[in-house]
Amino acid sequence: MPIEVDSVDEWRRYADAAVEIRVKKVGDVVKLKARTKKALVTIKLSEGDANQLIQEYKGKGRSVREF
Repeated sequence: MPIEVDSVDEWRRYADAAVEIRVKKVGDVVKLKARTKKALVTIKLSEGDANQLIQEYKGKGRSVREF
């Protein structure tokens, strides 16, 4: 079962340890998914907030796959 978090800081902790980060855009909502070894952790954000996080992790050299 995926874990859905509400806090960006909490999602970042999982994303820093993630094997892969995925992005799914549905209308005005963007769902960010961090796949760790043990779980899939998701967060739903507005497009502006999500783009900021996506650019942050791309800048760190992390693989971010967009669907």
